Amino acid sequence: MSVELEIHDGSPNWWLSPDVWTVPGNDPEGAPGLPIVGQPCYLWARVTNNGTDAVQNATVRFYWANPAVGFDRNTANHIGFANISLDAGETQEVLCLTPWMPTFVNGGHECVLAEAFHETYDPLPASPDFNVTTDRHVAQRNLSVLMMAMQMEKFSMSFEIHNTQRMARNFAIKTRQGELAELRPLLKTLGHKLPTGKGELKHVGFVAAADPCNTTEKPRPKVERIEVGPGARQGLSLVGELEGEAALVHVVQEVDGKEVGGLSVLVVRGKEQTQKGKE
Repeated sequence: MSVELEIHDGSPNWWLSPDVWTVPGNDPEGAPGLPIVGQPCYLWARVTNNGTDAVQNATVRFYWANPAVGFDRNTANHIGFANISLDAGETQEVLCLTPWMPTFVNGGHECVLAEAFHETYDPLPASPDFNVTTDRHVAQRNLSVLMMAMQMEKFSMSFEIHNTQRMARNFAIKTRQGELAELRPLLKTLGHKLPTGKGELKHVGFVAAADPCNTTEKPRPKVERIEVGPGARQGLSLVGELEGEAALVHVVQEVDGKEVGGLSVLVVRGKEQTQKGKE
């Protein structure tokens, strides 16, 4: 029996899936948007059966995680699940039956993830790792939107590096400025208009301080080596300055030159500074 379930990754940034999104508020059929701390939020996923046979009652599981690069099924937080039946070649949108209440962790920014599988006809890999880039079953959206007040120049966001392995590992972390056009595939479910004015990021990098506003540490655009113990986490803060209306920056995690994790931050200048959750 051929059943091949897939939730599409983002392109070119695989952690920006257009097939995983959130709907804040009490109505799961409402408008998509960013999670809001302290208010209920519903998760959706778009699942495709690429196989030649129909499948009944496949499972779709939903998770959230702290803003992080690198996490697995043991460190992510399970929200709930749904069941879906698909004909060969069919695509459907599925709702997580359990609402999620975003919490104020690391400034309220969180990542969401979904995986689709059938225990008998299309099981998940045995490893607890999500392996988003190589496993069609799973996809994630790891995007934050930082709203800056008009008079502000500097921004910051805390995140974590997770080592999900049983031995210490060395990671490299770097930033890469993106183009606003990279977010166009997400517009229908972003809940945020794509800014029309461009911006430029300056002095973007990482500091170890938990409170970047009260440190004299110089930001590093790339950290060549961060040793993280087995099952441990290492916190960092992304900092920088925005000139203009908006800009997109990617944080990329590497091991031995291979890209293994990422998150993206859309920095937007607005009338008020707010903190919203990560989608």
